[in-house]
Amino acid sequence: MKISLKKYAAWIPAILIAIAIFLFSSQPADESTTTSNGVIRILIDFAGKLNIVDLEHTDPDILYKILQTPIRKGAHITEFAVLNLSLLFALSFWDMKGVKWVRTAFLLTVLYACTDEFHQIFVPGRAGLIRDVLIDSIGPTVIMGSYVLVRLLKMGKKHI
Repeated sequence: MKISLKKYAAWIPAILIAIAIFLFSSQPADESTTTSNGVIRILIDFAGKLNIVDLEHTDPDILYKILQTPIRKGAHITEFAVLNLSLLFALSFWDMKGVKWVRTAFLLTVLYACTDEFHQIFVPGRAGLIRDVLIDSIGPTVIMGSYVLVRLLKMGKKHI
């Protein structure tokens, strides 16, 4: 049985995203906070330039403190959603379809979130938290839920 090179190459995006997540998680807490703070400052400045936020009448530090947690957690949700999509892509090349396809990608993503939190136990200033695994799992949960919803809607149309 000949397995095509495409089947193996399809894993490259998932591997690269997993490496990026690992590298971000390897940053000590202070370095990670500095990176996040820089992104938040850029977003606040950009929102000011687009007149979404009136920076002349708003204290940027207060805005920054309000946005810090949602943006950091949103980044986690997004990176694990992207990992999940890349796993769905890879698994599709291995003739996996339907619920098994979505479930396998979901489980692999959540398993990676667990290993990521375990890894953070060994990083200065970081901690491995079950709460963070749950937050990381929101991304793939939304993707899996969207898949199920689309399937249900398609099935509903067949019965009309």
